[in-house]
Amino acid sequence: MKNMSKKRVLISILLLLGLVGGVAAGTYAYFTATRTTSANRFAAGTIDLNVLSNGAAAESFVLEVLGENGNIGGSKVWTVKNVGTLPARLLVRLKNVVNDENGCNDPETEAEPNCASDNLGELGAVVNANVSLDGTDVVSTTLATAQQGKVGTDWNALTPIIMQPGEERTVGMNWATDEAAYGNEVQSDSVGFDIEFRLIQQISGPTPTN
Repeated sequence: MKNMSKKRVLISILLLLGLVGGVAAGTYAYFTATRTTSANRFAAGTIDLNVLSNGAAAESFVLEVLGENGNIGGSKVWTVKNVGTLPARLLVRLKNVVNDENGCNDPETEAEPNCASDNLGELGAVVNANVSLDGTDVVSTTLATAQQGKVGTDWNALTPIIMQPGEERTVGMNWATDEAAYGNEVQSDSVGFDIEFRLIQQISGPTPTN
């Protein structure tokens, strides 16, 4: 009986040691250190521009009577500024070029027999225009309606003009017509157009259309 009791005690001790050993084998200690970057945030930059001439925003120019006092040429300069926070490419183009006939008097009808049935004026086709960058002419065109896209296409072919935030560039237009280039066919005709200045974010990808 004593031997049996000793065996039971020994078995119990072995079981207890086995249990303790099992617990120890399943428990590990680690040294750790933690840092957290908090308040993470993505924010989009901005692309914006100002176009000023004589202190006025996007000032236009108007010539009411072509040839009055020998006035067959002129110029206009705008200051373009990147007021955004990102560098951007400057693009310039003509839009909404409209040549109107505005009726036909006798001298015009004599020079242009189909004047009454033709709503498209001839004035723009005899006006030569140059668009300049910082005082240097870079694009040339006429103001014919059919050539509306020429300024944008030719400007797009220039070495990209990248404007940094806060940077200013001057864009001008000078125009003239040869007094021998037109006659009575342009009497009362008019030409109107928009000049559009754009900044486009400079990223890797296809060349933007202009």
